[in-house]
Amino acid sequence: MPKRKPESDLDQRSFERMMDGSMLDMLRANRDRLQQAMDDKSTPANALPAISRQLIAVCDRIESLQGGGLTDLFEDEEDEVTEDVGASIV
Repeated sequence: MPKRKPESDLDQRSFERMMDGSMLDMLRANRDRLQQAMDDKSTPANALPAISRQLIAVCDRIESLQGGGLTDLFEDEEDEVTEDVGASIV
């Protein structure tokens, strides 16, 4: 049996990406479970606002980890305004 070549140490970025992947998986599972609770007719009506807030927070966290979503659209718009500093109203 040939000797296995020792694996190189993970660099910080690779480690963070590996951890983010598992975080995304956990957040997606949480999102799916919260959505099931929202859709379940046996969920008490007084629990729906809290579940809804949690669902929105989880979805927002997923989007931030993936680097997308509506917040990026607003950030781009803000950049355009700051780049046009040379114009002034007299």
